[in-house]
Amino acid sequence: MRTPRILCEELSSPSIHYTNIKQIHHLAKVLRVKLGDSVQLFDGKGNFATAKINELTKQSIHFLIDEVCKEKNPYNINYQAIFPYIKKDNLIFLIQKLTEIGINSLVLFKPDHIDQSLVKKDLSKLNKKIEEAIIHACEQSGCNFMPTVQYFKDLDHALNHVMEESKSEDVFVLDTIADKLSGNLLKSNAKMISFITGPESGFSKNERKLMAQKKLSNFCLGHYILRAETAPLVALSKLHTLNGENV
Repeated sequence: MRTPRILCEELSSPSIHYTNIKQIHHLAKVLRVKLGDSVQLFDGKGNFATAKINELTKQSIHFLIDEVCKEKNPYNINYQAIFPYIKKDNLIFLIQKLTEIGINSLVLFKPDHIDQSLVKKDLSKLNKKIEEAIIHACEQSGCNFMPTVQYFKDLDHALNHVMEESKSEDVFVLDTIADKLSGNLLKSNAKMISFITGPESGFSKNERKLMAQKKLSNFCLGHYILRAETAPLVALSKLHTLNGENV
């Protein structure tokens, strides 16, 4: 059986007293770990370590940690996906898959054309599900880098953050009505690339006007219209292929 992986934000001590009740229940009741079993701990920042279970109760686990290792970012460039809230199940799927294939930063915004299933929803509750999905994706995929995630009330506030406060050096839009295909993207020397995708019903006129005012380049991902939860995955895969990996 594959060694279980657990998020543990602090790996500096040779032993750790772990008290995440939900995770403890999963380990004990679902995976049926026992005293002396090994698990892998990771902090979401590239550090990971093998640990042995020294003590196990319903309320806590005591781990003894072996040497902490540091993994470097496997990709040459950091990537930031800027995308809207979409239907819940589709959104969770998208978050999981982006995490699994190496996204570094997630920026979510409430679109003008928000899906009707979300109009009256408390999005802060959905945010908690998003953060859980990121952790689970890292645990299952072996990714030791958890992407950062930020939430904004609209595209305007999201772009102001990306273009003024974040370290993104290259921002472009993936739009179904763009004239240029994504094959026209050139290999970049930027340290971070950000790409924007729209909701199920597409960008609104105001959102397109906003992006045009900021003079963002527009590209179309292909000859067919992709679903809102598919487009960011295709975009990130294309960028990985274009800019390569660390070797």
